[in-house]
Order: sequence, then structure tokens, then C-alpha cells
Amino acid sequence: MGLLDRTDLVASYYTLTGAHLSRPPRHALAARAEAAAAAGFTGLALAPAEAAQGIPEVRAAVAGLAVPELEPLRGWDSGGRGDEEAVFALAAAFGSRQVTTIQVVDAAVDAGATAVPADLLAERFAGLCARAAEHGLTVGFEARANSPVSTPAQAAALVRASGAANAGIVLDAYHVHRAGVSLPDIAAVADLVVSLQLNDMLAEPRPDPAEDALEFRLVPGEGAIDLPGWLAGLAGLGIDVPIAVEALSREHNARSLEEAAARTAEGAGQALAAARELAAR
Repeated sequence: MGLLDRTDLVASYYTLTGAHLSRPPRHALAARAEAAAAAGFTGLALAPAEAAQGIPEVRAAVAGLAVPELEPLRGWDSGGRGDEEAVFALAAAFGSRQVTTIQVVDAAVDAGATAVPADLLAERFAGLCARAAEHGLTVGFEARANSPVSTPAQAAALVRASGAANAGIVLDAYHVHRAGVSLPDIAAVADLVVSLQLNDMLAEPRPDPAEDALEFRLVPGEGAIDLPGWLAGLAGLGIDVPIAVEALSREHNARSLEEAAARTAEGAGQALAAARELAAR
């Protein structure tokens, strides 16, 4: 057994909302959970905002589907803890294993409007990880192309500087490939990888990087990434971690909920099947 033989597959939070991430979900949580399960997903990631409706209500809506991941947790880099209470409440309710976080503010040694010294960022990240550890959570840091931390190597540097034993990095296929990160680059940080997010991308990026990332992060198999080759390469590095599917695109959001769930699960399954064939050659 290994990465390519995994049967657990998580629908990332925004994959089935049917809306741009800046807007409220178009589909009710209960409908998303039902569609995810019907498509073959074994879990559904939840965002902190879902806790606002009440934990008992969230439990009822999810209807027994696992919630292994919570995302995204923001604010720690500026010293805030706004969403942590919601994340920890959801983690307690569902026994979640991971919270995925990102960095929004920049790291710098000199003062700036949005800059924070690298050592202070590491300290704040360590604090987040310590608080998450009290709730049994791993903190997965997701590097994002065209952001303050755009590569797995940069994410690994932050994780290592924090000294947190319950922290690692999340590899998002879109962000990894859009940032030009190679398998040899990943090999250097393979020991820190805690989860994957599968998706795809246009062969040529849109002029606006934000638009490209938030409206053209495609369903696996609908873009230009060689996902089978990438997955086989990751498996060759000894990486064996949980897999989620995260699609954020205009076309995907316009689909019916049932079609969105089916296409993402099918795309991931086909990529894994093709990767197994490659690895067996």
C-alpha cells in the first residue's frame, strides 16, 4: 500500500460550494455532504465559518460523513486568532486530523505596511501549532504561487523555524506547478508533506494571478498538469499522505452540485489509476 493505492479521498471545502470563495456557498451543507458521499468521497473538509450555524446543526447536516480536514485558517500571521475557536470546536466534534493554513502577510527584516519579521512569523506559527496540538490537530501549511510563501521550500523553512512537531506542508498541484516547483525540489522537503490537494490548471495563466488561482483552478484532468506523472513521482519519493480535491473555477461553480461532485471524484480517481499504471512499468 502507498500513495497510489489510497482509497480515502476528501472533497476540499470550496470544491462543492458552487460559489467563488469570496461568496457564501450556493449549496446547503447537507446537500454538499450527500453529493460528496454519493460521488465516492470518504470525507468533506469544512471551513471555520460553518461553525456559526451551531455544532449540532453541522453534525446533522454532515450526516456521518467524515470531516478529516478544516480549512482555511487565516490570521495567525498578523497575530490574530479569530477563527481558531471555530476550528477547534469543529475538530472536537468530528475528530479532524488537520487544519490547513496559509500566510497572507509578507515576511521581511525591515518594517513595511504588511511586512512581519521572519522570526516573529515563526514564533506566531509555533504558537498556532501549540494551540492546535492541544486539540490533536496537525497544522498543514499550504504554499501558494504568487503569495508571500510560494514554494514548498519556503513553507518548509517556516515549519522548521517554528520547531513545531505537529506541523507540515500541503502540496496543492495547481500552486506547485504554477510556481514551477519540480519533483527534485519536493524531494528536499518530502519528509514534511502531510497532505495533497489535486486540481489542474490552464496551459497559460490568466494575466491576473488571483483570477487564475481562484477562478481557473480546474478539476483534475481538465487542464495541462501531468497529474499521473506527478503522483507517480511523489510516490517514488516515499510520500504517502491523505489526498483531497480542490477545484475553484467559474465553469466548475456553474455545474450542478451532483455533477461537480462526480467530476472531481472521477478526475482524481482517473489520475490515480493512470499513476498506478506508470509506476508499474
